[in-house]
Amino acid sequence: MRLELDIDALASGGEGVGRAGGRTVFVPFTAPGDRVVVEAHGDGDVLHAELVELLAPGAGRRAPACSHFGPQGDRCGGCEWQHAGEAVQLAAKAASVREALRKIGRFDPEACGWRPPIASPSPFRYRSRARFHLDRRAGRLVFFERRSHRPVPVTDCHLLSEGLEGLRRSLGPALGAASLAPGEVSLEWSDHEGRGAAWLRLGAQASATQRARAEALLRAVPSLAGLVLSTDGAAPVTIGDPVLRHERVPGRPAAGLASSRPDVFQQANRAANARLVEVALDLLQPDGERVLELFCGSGNFTGPLAARAAGVAAVEVQGPALELARSDLAGSPVRFYSGDALKLALALAREPGGAPFSRALLDPPRDGAKGIGPALRALGVERAVYVSCDPATLARDLRACVESGFEVGAVQVLDLFPQTHHVETVALLTGSRAAGSPRRGPAPPAAPPAAGG
Repeated sequence: MRLELDIDALASGGEGVGRAGGRTVFVPFTAPGDRVVVEAHGDGDVLHAELVELLAPGAGRRAPACSHFGPQGDRCGGCEWQHAGEAVQLAAKAASVREALRKIGRFDPEACGWRPPIASPSPFRYRSRARFHLDRRAGRLVFFERRSHRPVPVTDCHLLSEGLEGLRRSLGPALGAASLAPGEVSLEWSDHEGRGAAWLRLGAQASATQRARAEALLRAVPSLAGLVLSTDGAAPVTIGDPVLRHERVPGRPAAGLASSRPDVFQQANRAANARLVEVALDLLQPDGERVLELFCGSGNFTGPLAARAAGVAAVEVQGPALELARSDLAGSPVRFYSGDALKLALALAREPGGAPFSRALLDPPRDGAKGIGPALRALGVERAVYVSCDPATLARDLRACVESGFEVGAVQVLDLFPQTHHVETVALLTGSRAAGSPRRGPAPPAAPPAAGG
């Protein structure tokens, strides 16, 4: 069905959205203000369509930087919004968070201490890590076409840092020469060290032959410091030294270094991440306080917290991320706990005399921290900061926190992922004193035996 319509907004899933005859139409590669002709599919009140013709561009539309982007290019799936200016993108991301707060959390964003969104320091060349697929026939690392498994022969990805792009180009042919054919490849680059590391997902458990090939790959690519080889159900195998060191604040090594590994979660936009950490700590006000950090990962927030707080108890499931954090912060006033974050929080709240935490910071995965409201209430913290990469689960969890006696004191949107719909949000919670826990006190208690700390 061919339709002519105006695009009103960018949807939270990345497509432009307009209306035709009372129906909502989602169209990729369109921007607010565009007048377009589309080919729509399906029936009902919601349609998905393909762009046929741009009749008149909206004020926020621009020419994409990458020749692989868009319906006239290779339709690379790595970006969604290169055709929209940064201001348009940032407004759309803020709108997606506001909509989630209203519809899911049942909040008035303005009553939650809404703050103007913060843009990424750089709209391009910001990624220090990315995931690729190996095009065996072409001998290169590629992205897939949007919503398909067809490889896009990317000549230059404008989102990757110069170092990471160079590693991508050299590693593809080297994998073929080493007779390695991973299903997926994750690369990471450290500007501080001028070297990279790779995580190869193999189809079978790493054999002696594959290890020998991996060692040959390291010798063939001088900028590659180490590899992590993994398969489902088996412990990862490291070759060389895949641990990289990044400046916590790019350009300021005196602000400290953080360790990372390509198979461990880490924010890809290092400069924007530094702003994220700054915002979170400024809202938390940890100076001189005892802080409980849940979902600490490899220590993205833990190191800066340790520099300001009286003490930090950091919780993460056992694994490489926790090992990196422990190694980085050995000798600091941080006590690490391994286990389920919410179960451990409730266990700490049941400690005799109450858990001595006045502050809490959590950075859960995309599925959020369901049940966090009662846990924070039981701990009796005065201020908590919730860092989220998913507006829907954030709104859900904030509602649970309010129902547990907290108030939402601030909401800050940050753009860590320019040219895509992904958004990061930091929310401040204040006010629960229901558990009656002391606000200050001795060092955090020892981990409960069941936690595996």
